Amino acid sequence: MLKSKIFKMTIFLLCIVFIGVYTKTDTKAEGTAKIVNRVYMDKSRYNPGDSASISIDVSNTMGSDWSGKLNIDIMSNESIVYSTSKTIALGNGASNTITLNWNVPKDDYKGYMVKVYTGSNDFKTSAIDVSSSWTKFPRYGYIPDFDNTISKDDVNKQINSLTQDYYINSYQFYDWMWRHENPIKKSDGVNVDASWQDAFNRNITWSTIQNYINAVHSKNSTAMAYMMAYAARENYSSYGVSPAWGIYKYNNNTLGQINDPFVTGTSIWFFQPSNTNWQNYITNAYKDCINTGGFDGIQMDQIGEMDNVYDSNGNKYDLQNSFSSLVNAAKSKLKSNNPSKSYVDFNLVNGSVGGWAVDDVTDNANGDINFSELWDKASNYNDIKNYVQRLRSNKKGTVLAAYMNYYENLGKRYEAEDASFSGPDVANNHPGYSGTGFLENFAKVGDNVTFNISVDNDMTYALDFQYSSDADKATRTVYVDGNKIGQVNCQPQGGWDKYAFDASISTYLAKGNHTVKISYDSEDSGAINLDCLTLGEFDENSVRLADAAIQASGASHIEMGAGLDGAMMLPSEYYPNKSKVMSPTLREAMKQNNKFITAYENLLFDTDITYGDGGNQYISINNEAVSGDGTSGTIWHMTRMKNDYDILHLINLSSKTNSKWRDSTSTPKLKTNLNVKYYLSDTANISGVYVASPDSNEGLSQQLNYTEGTDNVGHYISFTVPSLQYWDMIYIKRNISTPSNNTYEAEGAIKTNVTTNTNHVGYTGSGFVDGFVNPGSEVTFQANIPQDGNYSLNFKYANCTGGNATRHVYIDGSYAGTINMANLKDWDTWGTSSVTAKLSSGIHTICICYDSSDKNAINLDNLSIN
Repeated sequence: MLKSKIFKMTIFLLCIVFIGVYTKTDTKAEGTAKIVNRVYMDKSRYNPGDSASISIDVSNTMGSDWSGKLNIDIMSNESIVYSTSKTIALGNGASNTITLNWNVPKDDYKGYMVKVYTGSNDFKTSAIDVSSSWTKFPRYGYIPDFDNTISKDDVNKQINSLTQDYYINSYQFYDWMWRHENPIKKSDGVNVDASWQDAFNRNITWSTIQNYINAVHSKNSTAMAYMMAYAARENYSSYGVSPAWGIYKYNNNTLGQINDPFVTGTSIWFFQPSNTNWQNYITNAYKDCINTGGFDGIQMDQIGEMDNVYDSNGNKYDLQNSFSSLVNAAKSKLKSNNPSKSYVDFNLVNGSVGGWAVDDVTDNANGDINFSELWDKASNYNDIKNYVQRLRSNKKGTVLAAYMNYYENLGKRYEAEDASFSGPDVANNHPGYSGTGFLENFAKVGDNVTFNISVDNDMTYALDFQYSSDADKATRTVYVDGNKIGQVNCQPQGGWDKYAFDASISTYLAKGNHTVKISYDSEDSGAINLDCLTLGEFDENSVRLADAAIQASGASHIEMGAGLDGAMMLPSEYYPNKSKVMSPTLREAMKQNNKFITAYENLLFDTDITYGDGGNQYISINNEAVSGDGTSGTIWHMTRMKNDYDILHLINLSSKTNSKWRDSTSTPKLKTNLNVKYYLSDTANISGVYVASPDSNEGLSQQLNYTEGTDNVGHYISFTVPSLQYWDMIYIKRNISTPSNNTYEAEGAIKTNVTTNTNHVGYTGSGFVDGFVNPGSEVTFQANIPQDGNYSLNFKYANCTGGNATRHVYIDGSYAGTINMANLKDWDTWGTSSVTAKLSSGIHTICICYDSSDKNAINLDNLSIN
């Protein structure tokens, strides 16, 4: 029999809330006024006990004077922890910014949602992160440019936007340095030069770097100096680096040091991370970044997999297992220098489960967070989930660098053959072009092509030229509305049938019509075929789905950086690249997303959150295809758990035609009134069901009605999710009691393709699982583990088939071992088979299943854990 339960929120009132009371001058009914425009915080992170400043932009456009209550609720997940109100008055057409202070609790590592409202239809939200360090909940951003044209006001505008709108609490300062082994240029050996040229001949200004660091620190954020972990520039011997420390390869039986050329005359050379001489040299350079530059730590990079490498003596060198030694040396050096400025993280390039260098760094390095760049080895949604689970096994905050739409030329397109041109000719004899053809013979001074374009918004745009070329590098000069804006580089493609779209430059455009001319000027060189001009843009759908996959899995995504419009999105591993921009709707979606992950950081990123099994035994949704592995065309469900919550993520992949997270995709079909049945432990005591989403309701939680029941699968709750656009998080408040003697009964677990019975003696509880006989049959337990440790998982079974039986065991969806269950004398005789596992404290799923390689039938009585 089902028993309906509807629970109200538990409300902790610190003061009385008055809801929207209007004076006689108000001509609108309560709840229809739109007074609150924006809510934002003065810092990205607060230490426990700090005073947080909440700014509220209000305006009155109702046509008459208005006065009333401005109400503020601050929530931790589903519970209100603080409320207050303030009476304000606004004349017709008036605007104001109201500032209120809240002394944040002394509880460390807590996220809060701030709701400001005058009525039920007039509200905005913000988020607060109360954490003594950024490393548990890292929200990494980046700063890519340090030119002297970036004023102090520009810097403050950018960091204000990234703080107030995107909640960034740590920044990677990318390619700020002079040389990789000697980052800060001091021509006289003592004083820092005012500026220098980096490896790509960009101007780097010391005062701009300092302005950014000061602005970041003013927001209680962290400034991380990007550095290659094991690289030095050309002529490195002149700066005290020895080739004896290098990494070498054999080429035609000749041992040569490995290097990577950047541009003509510039290259980087690689060294052994575990070589103590190199470690001492480079960690002193890191220390100079801290002491001279004012940075808070080092973001250590590498270029990825290199095998079959040698030291300078020709001995084989195990590069992939050498990085943890350098990370630990850097951490030790910086900690002894200044413990408060000793943060270190290391980039696992092309990371995946079992990937190159992953195990060494994850298990052995003393970095403060996990950081990893995703490429082809983790190209699917489920790869992300599995990889984040692997990284977070060390209980560190995790950041993924995942470059969206990297291989796609997306945005409004203008074909070169339809433009105005002088010099080139229309052709179609090299395949791979877009439109009806391309322009060839764009090869001499005076040749030019002019596009007439139209833009819908006042904002910065990326002008991406798609071209083909042969063996020579080419450059072209770009003019907008007759004004020269810069030069683009066209890299040699090795053949005229190969097209690239990396000749890119960005510029601010006002709404309306413009001309864009690309010209072969006297300072330009090389021949190209020109295919088209694209106003480069990210695909909003794929970005929002990838962020859902990353963040629901327990990681954050480095994607927001300092740009001309206050903030920009990262399109490439070379962070100054600006070849794609956010549309206004994507920009707003990213604000909502980052607010969401900050407010609900305890349900997304806490270290005590474990992973559920990815099977479909947990969940059914009426008339919807579901998957636990990110299959295209489904609603992807992902279950994670902590002591007081089951956390069910629903990600809408219904419109995806593949499982590639990087690729553009169509808008997911909006799902409404999803009838969900969700199974959980029969020892769970449920006190509330809630849904929250970055896609709706300003991220606020909504309480859901639910019913409880039991069927042949197990104990369940049923509820209706009002809507699913991209990503919903349903969190079920409950506690799971530990049974007597830590023994979990199989008949009370979640059961798939099995039955229960009582027709054999000797069982415990109310019965046992019968019919455990076919591939695909399984029993899943939710177990409450009191503390970290090694545990024996003991399965009580009966087997009288004439031969041994086997079953696979999975913990939190990961394979934990295969158990053998000996043949016993009859079905009334019970035996025990065990597997040992290392478990962290908290709730875990333990699944015993009949895989395709298993054999013979069993009855299963219980699982005991000791």
